[in-house]
Amino acid sequence: MSKSLEDYEKLQELGKEIRTLSGVAMLLEWDQETYMPKGGITSRSEQVELISFLIHEKKTSATFKKALEKLIDLESGELKGEDLSNRKKRSVEEFYGEYIKDAKLPADFVKKLAKANSKGTHAWQKAREENSFEAFLPYLENIVTLNQQKAAYLGFKDHPYDALLDLYEPGVTTQELDTLFGTLKPFLTDLTKKLAAKKKVSTAFLTAQFPRDKQMEFCHFLLDKMKLDPEKFRLDFSTHPFCTAPHPHDVRLTTHTSSSGFFKNISAVMHEGGHALYELGLPVEDFGTPLAEYCTMGIHESQSRWWECFIGQGRPFWEFAYPKLLEIFPEQLQGITLDHFYQAINQVEPSLIRVFADEVTYILHIILRYEIEKEFIAGTLNLADLPHIWNEKMENSLGVTPDTDMNGCLQDVHWSCGLIGYFPTYALGNIYASQFFDTFQKTFPDWEMRTTNGDLAFIRHFLLEKVHRHGREFPALTLIERATGAPLSPQPYMDYLTKKYSQ
Repeated sequence: MSKSLEDYEKLQELGKEIRTLSGVAMLLEWDQETYMPKGGITSRSEQVELISFLIHEKKTSATFKKALEKLIDLESGELKGEDLSNRKKRSVEEFYGEYIKDAKLPADFVKKLAKANSKGTHAWQKAREENSFEAFLPYLENIVTLNQQKAAYLGFKDHPYDALLDLYEPGVTTQELDTLFGTLKPFLTDLTKKLAAKKKVSTAFLTAQFPRDKQMEFCHFLLDKMKLDPEKFRLDFSTHPFCTAPHPHDVRLTTHTSSSGFFKNISAVMHEGGHALYELGLPVEDFGTPLAEYCTMGIHESQSRWWECFIGQGRPFWEFAYPKLLEIFPEQLQGITLDHFYQAINQVEPSLIRVFADEVTYILHIILRYEIEKEFIAGTLNLADLPHIWNEKMENSLGVTPDTDMNGCLQDVHWSCGLIGYFPTYALGNIYASQFFDTFQKTFPDWEMRTTNGDLAFIRHFLLEKVHRHGREFPALTLIERATGAPLSPQPYMDYLTKKYSQ
């Protein structure tokens, strides 16, 4: 074994320790959202604070630094391990990029931020239940202030928001998002108006009473068909659906059920199932290195939106799945044809809640949040005015006004747990997914027939080969170009929506 390979294996061992601690943190956060008694929040905040400190300490330790600088020059970023494979070289470069960012954040600041996020999440849950933005405001003010400090520590060239955005979607800037959203916003607004004016089918049956146990029976049927290994995941309940992965062999999904909103549950489970498949498809032999980590949050979101929308709201999928749904809910769906069902679940109508928005209006919800977040970090928005500003932007972009803060600025968990800079990845995920899907359709011209026959394994295999198995071997834009043969463009997304909704 070469000296470089020995050094790489030592670095991977240190990475495993860090990733294992991160898995513990994920389990603490998962438990807080699912099973933890409310009285446990104080001790849980202290636990999260400590584990975050320990993770940061290991990431920036002299031991880790010494192992890393054997393979890369910490000043210039020039690689030293020339006899490593190209994959391992990329892994070292990613290790280096993470180290540089982590080293800029003081340990005490990391602890303070982790504690604020844990308390903020709990405060958000309570404020949402009570429909009281005022109760959440002091926690939000603290989180925003800390994220402004975080941006300053990390550094930026043009806009402080770029420093936070880079944590979730490296290489993307506010300038690029402004251009992209400047193209999409008028297109989506115009398409929404055209489709909203069309005659609609009745969606009343979607709000009938669907027993929760039966809903979950169908959701587990879907996850089985999506080929999630039942020994490597579990599905639970939380206020806001999410997916977290302590290890590629241990993935936790959650959903939120309502007896009068069953399709929202189906969409959430397919969405989180898409995230889960990505995590389960990462190369476990590289655990502890960036090669066993997802590429970017935008790429991650492309996988969830792929299953939720491009498959889960497609006609071929429901040709296969609707008979099973009828079998489980014969009374609720009596007299509802497949045509009626398909049109109902794809109906375009501006609505209040992002996670339940139709495909056409979805990115308009994201653009709204992006515009607000930029002002958060620039310090140009009085946080006490957030409900008013939120409602005004909703009216201007979607033509609807929230009736409560719970349905308005308190609907998302992200700001409460410090995920500022994260929302744009949801929009990018849709754009990435559409470009992957365009290639998928050309690769499998018979995909509709195969899907109608209940074969979803080939879909997962396509994503495994094109996306999952690479981890962070390639930057997002390189990964997309390798998978599709073309540079990133919003055109496939606009073409997809135009074609689907013209039908």
